[in-house]
Amino acid sequence: MQSMPNYARPIPASQVSVPERMAFLRKVYGLLAISVLLAGAASWMTLNNEAFLVTVASNYILFIVAEFAAIFFAFWARKKENLGLIALFTFTILTGITTAPVLLRYTGSTVTNAAFLTGITFLGLSFYTIRSKKDFSFMGGMLTTGLIILIVGGLLNAFLFKSSAFSFLYSAAGVFIFSGFIIYDTFNILNRYPTDEYISATLSLYLDVLNLFLMLLHLLGGNRD
Repeated sequence: MQSMPNYARPIPASQVSVPERMAFLRKVYGLLAISVLLAGAASWMTLNNEAFLVTVASNYILFIVAEFAAIFFAFWARKKENLGLIALFTFTILTGITTAPVLLRYTGSTVTNAAFLTGITFLGLSFYTIRSKKDFSFMGGMLTTGLIILIVGGLLNAFLFKSSAFSFLYSAAGVFIFSGFIIYDTFNILNRYPTDEYISATLSLYLDVLNLFLMLLHLLGGNRD
């Protein structure tokens, strides 16, 4: 008979049996793959529907607000399996839609290269973290501080400096920070997340992948005229 879950002291994935831990990781990475495919399909469909693309561009703030509402809803519904999956995929589709106008600023080869580098970087860092015996919990404070500096620096450059050199440094720092977040969040998924938190685990990794992709786009450049 299956024991009742212990909500007071959830057991992290690293402390459950190997089959249970592997099932948890398969679920997380499977949902992540579906999320990335849905986001990519949503971006492609938006880019190829001029009327909808104009609607998105004209109401961009509303779509961003909807995106934030979807992620909060997904975290709230993360333990309600069907509702949580709907919320997760709604959020990822919305990110694909809101990313489409951004992609128009870059050439097709730049987008392809950024996507390829994102995938290779994510797979390499994830494999390294899962196989490593190291404790990466110390990275949390540094990454959070770096993220705050990145946000403030990006706002200052957008409204005050408007420097291409600063923009390059900003993108390089962003790639470094979100690569670090992939390691840190992967470590947390194994050592702090219980196996029923697969939706929130997927969301954490998806946000890392999305932000790494956007930073690589900025870094590689190749803007359209």
